Amino acid sequence: MIFLNNVAKYYQGKALFEQINLNVHRGDRVGIVGPNGAGKSTLLGMMEGVIEPDKGEVTVEKKITIGVLHQEILHGNDGPILEEVMNVSDRLRQIKTRLRELEHAMGTAAAGSEDAAEFLEEHGHILSEFEQLGGYSLEARATKTLQGLGFSADDWNRRWSEFSGGWRMRVALAKILLSEPDALLLDEPTNHLDLESLLWVERYLADFRGALVIVSHDRAFLNKLVTRIVEVAAGRVTTCTGNFDDHERSKETQQEILVAAYKNQQEKIKRIQKFIDQNRVKARTASRAQSRLKMLDKIEKIDIPNRTKKVKFTFPQPQPSGRRVLEISNLVKKYGSKTVYDGFDFKVDKGEKIGLVGPNGAGKSTLLKIMAGVLSPDDGLVNYGHNVKVGYFAQHQSESLNSELTVLQEAQSAAPSITEQEVRNILGAFLFSGDDVFKKVKVLSGGEKSRLALTKILLSPPNFLLMDEPTNHLDIPSCEVLEESLKKFTGTIVLITHDRRLMNGVCTGILEIHDSTGDFYPGNYDDYQFKKDLMSKDIQSNSTEVQPVRPVAQASPINFGNKDQRKDKKRKDAQARQVLSKKMAPVKEQITRIEIELGKKELRRKEIQDFIADPKIYEDKEALMSLLTEEPAICKEISALEEKWETLHTELETLEAESI
Repeated sequence: MIFLNNVAKYYQGKALFEQINLNVHRGDRVGIVGPNGAGKSTLLGMMEGVIEPDKGEVTVEKKITIGVLHQEILHGNDGPILEEVMNVSDRLRQIKTRLRELEHAMGTAAAGSEDAAEFLEEHGHILSEFEQLGGYSLEARATKTLQGLGFSADDWNRRWSEFSGGWRMRVALAKILLSEPDALLLDEPTNHLDLESLLWVERYLADFRGALVIVSHDRAFLNKLVTRIVEVAAGRVTTCTGNFDDHERSKETQQEILVAAYKNQQEKIKRIQKFIDQNRVKARTASRAQSRLKMLDKIEKIDIPNRTKKVKFTFPQPQPSGRRVLEISNLVKKYGSKTVYDGFDFKVDKGEKIGLVGPNGAGKSTLLKIMAGVLSPDDGLVNYGHNVKVGYFAQHQSESLNSELTVLQEAQSAAPSITEQEVRNILGAFLFSGDDVFKKVKVLSGGEKSRLALTKILLSPPNFLLMDEPTNHLDIPSCEVLEESLKKFTGTIVLITHDRRLMNGVCTGILEIHDSTGDFYPGNYDDYQFKKDLMSKDIQSNSTEVQPVRPVAQASPINFGNKDQRKDKKRKDAQARQVLSKKMAPVKEQITRIEIELGKKELRRKEIQDFIADPKIYEDKEALMSLLTEEPAICKEISALEEKWETLHTELETLEAESI
């Protein structure tokens, strides 16, 4: 569908990337990753056709439709958002206009006239096309999509201009999804979504049948949706089959192997060079030294690609607080006629790291603002513990920055005792590198200001940290730095985030907000989701019709001394065993086939590992790269087979339990 052949792009004489070959076919699910500024959005722009390559060619298959979500805020028609979302097709708009014209014409034409007949016939044809294009179901699908993205029915007739930038992006996303294009190009689609909306989009995209290309820093999102990762970094584009975790493992394996090969080659070069140095001046061995010199020139040097260095530093730790950090009692909060909290109680203890989850509008941000003292409750008590110092990070936090200072000066103002180099290292981790640190704060974009505000909070952390979507505007390496710093943070945290990977790495508890109250689940996000799934299954099993149990007194006792009854019981038991055996036979057969296949795959994996361990393989670069590509694929196949094997064994156990 979309083909990039030897494309290159240059900015100010420097190559952003060169000789890139990338194809996107029907049904492909591609994730594009890499540090900010590496060229991810440029690559997406080339696929869309709005950015021309400086070299090479971009070919897009004719007659396909492409839906594109950009990072920047778009300007839409300032009408009701439901109308804006339904405005997905030029042809549908034309049909609607023509239908209105024909209906008016039929109303004015004389009954039985030729004109009336022609109008009626055309109306029928166009109505049929309208139905084929999904015109009748369009409004229902539009409202369902808007609901999934967090809009309420009251929002549908509000104008586009009434919404903030993040909500406008949701309107744009709803319109793109509703258009059902052949290919979707999405640039950071999760940035402006809360967790509930993100999960809805994730489910939608999982069922999407067209080609999908996603630029994203959300690692869990990529793991769920993509089957190929394209990494853009340091002027190179590399491709890996699998999801983001597969890509990371493959990168680590390839790096280790290349480093080992590089070291072996360097040792060989040293030995040859030593022989040359010792023998080039001796007449008797000079010719041999010369031949070794030629050998040295012919060696194809192994090149280790530059990798982004992970910044290693320790953020300052806060002064300890008392054991009880916060206690909320009988909290009441209303907005007009809407009750957000009514008698809500909650306690936060020292060292807890709590993630807030719940549907859009449930009151997560309201609770965080009340905890921070930014918002006052209508009733109830909010009491802080001994020596508690509150820090609140939200998008508007950037408004408190001094616009006349440079980025470096503003960051240093938060931690005067830290050296300039340490501050610059931390700024680099949050995407301020090189001369960026000398920019004035007033020229920064909204996202850059948000990152600077986050850096300042981490440089001078409070012991009670409240954070609202801290990963917005961060790339994957920066998300990893934030995750590591919050893991090591010795204070207390309450955060709202759509980044499930961050919650899994950091959180010790999840507070689910719903229906003016909340439920607390110990553990991280996966633990919470597991418990929710169990509860859902329990509810489903309890909702099934329960057969009445006959009282024991009414049961007819079986006389086991009766010979005919014993024979009858044996016959029934034998029949039951035969039925069970028939049910279990195909499952056992599948298990046997999988075990045989697993044996073959394990043997091949062992062969590959033995080949890679042999230094000779590094002399054949083509064979080495083939093995490096095959190994992660084999590992993925083994994992899938093992998972299937476990599922079948569970099925066997279930069959046996049912027979008992």
